[in-house]
Amino acid sequence: MRIDQALSRATGILPVRRGLPEPRREALFLLAAASGLSEIQLRIRPERELSTEVEEQFFRWVDRRTTGEPAEHIVGRCSFWDRTFRVTPDVLIPRPETELMVQAVLEAELPSRARVLDVGTGSGCLVITLATERVDWRLVGIDRSIEALQVARLNGAEHGVDVVWLWSDLMSSCAPAFDLVTANLPYVPTGWLPTLGEEISREPVLALDGGQDGLDLVRRLIADLGRVLAPGGLCFLELAEDQADAVEELAVKHELRPAGRRRDIGGCDRVVILEHS
Repeated sequence: MRIDQALSRATGILPVRRGLPEPRREALFLLAAASGLSEIQLRIRPERELSTEVEEQFFRWVDRRTTGEPAEHIVGRCSFWDRTFRVTPDVLIPRPETELMVQAVLEAELPSRARVLDVGTGSGCLVITLATERVDWRLVGIDRSIEALQVARLNGAEHGVDVVWLWSDLMSSCAPAFDLVTANLPYVPTGWLPTLGEEISREPVLALDGGQDGLDLVRRLIADLGRVLAPGGLCFLELAEDQADAVEELAVKHELRPAGRRRDIGGCDRVVILEHS
């Protein structure tokens, strides 16, 4: 079967699954992974014949995708900041919103050999990206999931970065003083979880459920930032769209200064920056 024929057939199958508004894009992603070719290569050589092995693998994956299994879990990979990372059902699939936090961190004024702590590191995509962009920084990634840390370690090894990986319940195992803390903690209110759709239900609840208002872990983190951050140190938090005001009010009570926000493409306050005064 040719590339264009395989894509056409898959594009016809995938809309059977509701909630897949871009079946062509989904098919390209799966075929690129199955064939080892880039999506650009697939587009410019549509007449190329696929091997029987690749064709069979591709349509097995298409069938799995129609059940609601995330495409990134099917192929075991995802793209983040123009890099590829390993993902499993034990980690949250990296979102474009987290790339906004990377950009904000890279624009911040930090020491040349900054000490950086990534809390709730998951797949490690954020801290690994920072390690590749700022080779002089000293970085630590922590998580309370042993399985997530295993994925992060594999990603770190694949990207050849020097990151220390530690198990920790938030920052309880961490000594001061860090120049930067990044945190993409669970921030979805518990009551919202059943409304998020089947795909998200395949991701770890531990990485999603933030308690009644979504801020249970954020409160604990903020209460401990004064101990862990160096004077003048910064914390970058990824949040849900309506949480920024509450988080800044909470930060002030713990002698932290709100130092900025970053909006996502939809205009929502997605990243809040706090400073240890």
